[in-house]
Amino acid sequence: MTGETVRELLEPLIGMSGSISMIVSRTGHIGFNSTGSKKLTGVGVRPDGLVRLEREAGWVVIDPAELVAVVWDSEPETSAGQFL
Repeated sequence: MTGETVRELLEPLIGMSGSISMIVSRTGHIGFNSTGSKKLTGVGVRPDGLVRLEREAGWVVIDPAELVAVVWDSEPETSAGQFL
């Protein structure tokens, strides 16, 4: 994926509660809780092409070239989630 694609997928989720899961090639599944003080507050593509996800409780930088899939689950407490 490209950084712009990841940003377009995640920008609508800013401020929403739920969970974001990503499948990373050669690594596996990673997840980000987006509830309470951990809601997504911003998504940006850095000059080096990496994507920075801002949350109220911190931030994370990911390499979009390694992403295979992005999953959003709006009800992590009441749903088993989506499995790929």
